[in-house]
Amino acid sequence: MRSRYSAYTLGLIDYLRDTTLPAQQAGLDLAGIRAWSLGSTWLGLEVESSELIGAQPEHAFVTFTASWHDGNGEHSHRERSAFVQQGGRWYFIDPTVALKVGRNEPCPCGSGQKFKKCCSGYMSP
Repeated sequence: MRSRYSAYTLGLIDYLRDTTLPAQQAGLDLAGIRAWSLGSTWLGLEVESSELIGAQPEHAFVTFTASWHDGNGEHSHRERSAFVQQGGRWYFIDPTVALKVGRNEPCPCGSGQKFKKCCSGYMSP
């Protein structure tokens, strides 16, 4: 989570794309992410908690609050984000990016489970 926040502060949009679940990367609004990243003054990140879930592959939750300032004033956003580990790397599961995968198809996180039994709950806005 800290590395993704740092990427927002530095405008490293490729890093943000590359650390999102590969099956979701094509659905990202990179122009929107770039505009938000570069149009904001980032004020801080507070990581409140992290929770590792020992399934295979490993999943984790990180609860955080990010603060920034833009043309509309100062803002903060609190979120509980989901992550999954694939091939030794952690990927953000973006709840705003829909996947074209059926509930009974294999989960794109690589768990071997059906999507409905694994990550489907993390991917609904």
